[in-house]
Amino acid sequence: MQPKIRKRNSQKSFWVGDKRLGSVLSIFNIFKKESKQVQGKIGYFGLSDWWLSNFSVAEREHIIKTFQPFGSSGESLIKGNISYTSETPVGLLSALASWFSKKDDRTIAYRIIKKAEEMIDESSNILDIHFLYQSKIEIYYRNRDNDPDALEKAIEACKQQIEISPKAKIAFQREYEDSPLPAHKGFGQLAIIEEKRKNFEAAIQISKAALEQGWAGDWEKRIERCSKKLDKNSGI
Repeated sequence: MQPKIRKRNSQKSFWVGDKRLGSVLSIFNIFKKESKQVQGKIGYFGLSDWWLSNFSVAEREHIIKTFQPFGSSGESLIKGNISYTSETPVGLLSALASWFSKKDDRTIAYRIIKKAEEMIDESSNILDIHFLYQSKIEIYYRNRDNDPDALEKAIEACKQQIEISPKAKIAFQREYEDSPLPAHKGFGQLAIIEEKRKNFEAAIQISKAALEQGWAGDWEKRIERCSKKLDKNSGI
């Protein structure tokens, strides 16, 4: 009798396993079908699987409703056949993330920024990367009181943007040759953070570097103010 029992159990286990496998394959096929149906910018840049797997249905609806770029709508993310666009995936995601800086939306922005950073490669436009880090700074710094890791992430983004600042400077001058350099969020925000922490020497060095590169800002005033505070702390 014992061998028969084993055989029935074995057959039952195989049937259950086969049923579960069928369910998994069915879900996979549905997901694959949905992925093919995603068009627009998400589909054009090959982001369909990421879009479907990283955001719930409710989140996707919220993103489409919230994202309202000038001259377009959130529907452009998933609808419409695109044969060509000068926009880049990093540029798209950078712009998209900036719409979700509020407290309740911050995790959406975090996921978008993470994906944008993953897509950076040697062919990426340096100004797209520059503005991606700017969005990252603004979003994380804004949420520093809501997220215990946000301030350090903001500082990380400041340093990332500062690291590419020489290349960004050249790109700005090439593209806007008759215009002065704009303000630099990375230098500015990091100088503010260091001054608030009373790291006046660090704030001075950051400001001097930004001034030397030519980025717009009240660098001289910050250098003067922090120098006075540093002298006061030193008893001079």
